[in-house]
Amino acid sequence: MSEELIQKAEPSQVAKKDDKPKRFVEKGRDVIFDSKTRLYWLKKDSWQDKGKFFNWHEAVEFADRKNLRKTGGFEDWRLPTIDESESLFDESCENPGKGGVPLHIDPVFPEGAFKTSWLAGDTSTRRPRFDYSEGKVVSVEEYSFGSVRICRKDKVMKNQSPSRRK
Repeated sequence: MSEELIQKAEPSQVAKKDDKPKRFVEKGRDVIFDSKTRLYWLKKDSWQDKGKFFNWHEAVEFADRKNLRKTGGFEDWRLPTIDESESLFDESCENPGKGGVPLHIDPVFPEGAFKTSWLAGDTSTRRPRFDYSEGKVVSVEEYSFGSVRICRKDKVMKNQSPSRRK
């Protein structure tokens, strides 16, 4: 394409030529869909949403409140598993977190998230958290303060033939 044609073309037309489908897609103002894992994530973590830290029990209550309000049109929000949280970690991404700490999550998520997020799991009084600055799981006392980014799994449509699904 000549430079003159590129300048006259709509920006979206130029971008689409080289763009592959996006992994993370915004679904409304509150939700991001991960097309690779088929998970929906709340766009903001609890720190960004409420401006305060939560212990593990409060993180579970945060998900429950989002379900009562049907945030994003859903009522099955929950704390993510270790594997689900690890799937968001991408060493090649750098997203400024709270206090300027670099987080390795896609920039589709807003800046300013807390570096660790509570995970589902019960090991007596210690609970797992995922650290998005270091890419590892840490186990801390359940009443420690942190943040949570809740998720939900996409429902599989039963009518859909296997040849249509990707």
